[in-house]
Amino acid sequence: MKLLEVRNISFSYPGRKTEALKNVSFSLERGGYTAILGANGSGKSTLARIVCGFLEIQHGAVNVEKDSLTGIVFQSPKEQIVCSVVKRDTAFGPQNLSVGPDEVELRTIESLAATGLLDRIDSRTTALSLGQTQKLAFSGILALHPDLLVLDEVTAMLDPDSRQELLFFIDEWNKRGHAVLHITHSYDEALRAGNVIVLDDGKIVFSGSGHEFALDTELVGKIFGGPLPEAEVQPDKRSGSAAFCAENIYFSYGDREVLRGASFELAAGSLTAVTGPSGCGKSTLLEVGAGLLQNSAGKIRAISRPALARQDSAAALFERFAADDVAFGPRNRGIRGRELISSVKKAMDMVSLPFDEFADRQTFLLSGGEQRKLSLAGIIAMNPAVMFFDEPTAGLDPAGQKKVMLTLKELCRQGKTVVFTTHRKAEASFADRELIMREGKVFASDNRTAAVRSREQSEILPEFKPYEGAALLTSLRRIETELGAADNSKTGFIGKFHPVIKYLLFFCLFIPSLAAKPAAVSTAVFLVTLLYAAAARYPAKRLAVSLLKVLPWLVFFCIFQIVFFPAKPGEKIYIPYRFFLLTPSKIMLCIETVLHTAAAFACISAFVYSTPEHEVIDGFSGLLKPLSWCRIPVRSAVVILEIIFRFIPLLIDEASSIIKTQLVRGGLGAAQNMRAKIKVLLPLFVPLMIQTIKRSESLADALTARYFR
Repeated sequence: MKLLEVRNISFSYPGRKTEALKNVSFSLERGGYTAILGANGSGKSTLARIVCGFLEIQHGAVNVEKDSLTGIVFQSPKEQIVCSVVKRDTAFGPQNLSVGPDEVELRTIESLAATGLLDRIDSRTTALSLGQTQKLAFSGILALHPDLLVLDEVTAMLDPDSRQELLFFIDEWNKRGHAVLHITHSYDEALRAGNVIVLDDGKIVFSGSGHEFALDTELVGKIFGGPLPEAEVQPDKRSGSAAFCAENIYFSYGDREVLRGASFELAAGSLTAVTGPSGCGKSTLLEVGAGLLQNSAGKIRAISRPALARQDSAAALFERFAADDVAFGPRNRGIRGRELISSVKKAMDMVSLPFDEFADRQTFLLSGGEQRKLSLAGIIAMNPAVMFFDEPTAGLDPAGQKKVMLTLKELCRQGKTVVFTTHRKAEASFADRELIMREGKVFASDNRTAAVRSREQSEILPEFKPYEGAALLTSLRRIETELGAADNSKTGFIGKFHPVIKYLLFFCLFIPSLAAKPAAVSTAVFLVTLLYAAAARYPAKRLAVSLLKVLPWLVFFCIFQIVFFPAKPGEKIYIPYRFFLLTPSKIMLCIETVLHTAAAFACISAFVYSTPEHEVIDGFSGLLKPLSWCRIPVRSAVVILEIIFRFIPLLIDEASSIIKTQLVRGGLGAAQNMRAKIKVLLPLFVPLMIQTIKRSESLADALTARYFR
């Protein structure tokens, strides 16, 4: 029985001269397994989105068996996360399908166990690495129990062990009678499928069994090319001059220590691979080394500040046109005119994005692989002496992967010192040296702890401090942490209350804190809110600091009240000065204003501190439950609150990504006064607005993919 039938599909994106898909037809049986191969930009992701209904059909037709469920895991995992806590995100889809609570819990546990995230079930989704986020995206769709599972490069960010576990589960899922449509760049993943389809320039150039595909050596060679050669020698290169040195580096995200005394050294002109399982701290190591994160201990020394091409390539692009984005960094370094054009052209050509063809392309219309190449070109064009590349080949087709690795080697031949992270063994073998991240430390490939040469030799290199703008990143991270889940073990007996009770207690104190009169009653309410904050174990010092920050505004508002509020007839006037009349009633009004503000602050602070995100949502749902008994739909309101909790940290993360990219590429400078600070922050606003719109659209797609109506 045909579960899916695609007939003569053609599709064009607005502003594109060529069609993304050209007369594509194929079918998939219930329980079938089809792999789709092709170069970046060949139309694979476009086809997947059309099959799942995210793009409107322009020509042709797509028929899916009636009453069957389709689930898609997008190419960019962050775009598929809906909720702020891991278990809630996985459970979101089944809840939309009106599955019973026991079944929802069972599916959540099964899906997270299948992807190896069961130990992170209560973690915040923003605390996951990109590889772990990809696992979570898969878990959320898997929990739907879809009849047709569409996978768009789901293993791109995973370490070898996690990848094998996920592929094994996909095989088992298919054996249970579920159909799988797997978009991949991997030869061995393609051969796991019963059928293989190859796209080239939007057209199907091959459709047949995996065995038939393997026998077509010419086509296989065209798609995958030859293997990467191993490095001719695997020297430690310790006899050469050092270009970078990290000494005993420590770094933590809140209470979670990621780097625990990491030390390593890079020889000038060397190519070094950093490997390790997803979430082990590889990206953090590079960001600390590049000066984007402030290490709590240790020193960073280098011949010049390293430039980092970040893992999330889409977030690293903020100019409208490709050439302008690549030119951003060199322009900030003072390069102009023909030299600038030459630098941009050379960098784009090096990453196989020919300048003549891609210069005027809009960045947001590029494929995922093309965006990654463009983000690499932006770093190469800056011509730094030390370059860091975080997963530079993720999402690229085999030819693109090989080209990038050869480009990194060529940069080393030109005298650059290059480091890259990878999950691919062949890429690690291609490097001059492999460093392995494990338990917060750096080990050499022979399992010895990586170290640095003698202190006298390492101190020859100048020490680098983090970017001045990195303080802004620390502030954003602190805000995100404060928005995180409360720790009930630290919030006293208030934290142990049922969420609905917490809400009721909060409202019983918050409303009087704003409305209580006269001053004596306001004082009593203020004292009660202080007791409430103390019972929640909210730090008194933090409350005092918060109140001091708003004190200037309180003074201004009190002056406003003294000037504009009328005095009572016949009352004594202490200070008569034109419009400024200080009377007993106005003094009491100011005292009440201060008490109301302080009480409200104490009340809100204690509630937020003692109530984790999931309890805020559960309590809100509990308060609205009586309305559901009257058949008033309340789930939409609850989901809106859930999305707010997800979207705020998402925007903070987006702002952090833009700031990191701007810092690396010279877009933010030191600000000595308020005017300078505003000028420095201006380049963030337009990219953040654009990314906000893109995130909103992606979030809408994620809701649709989870069957929220």
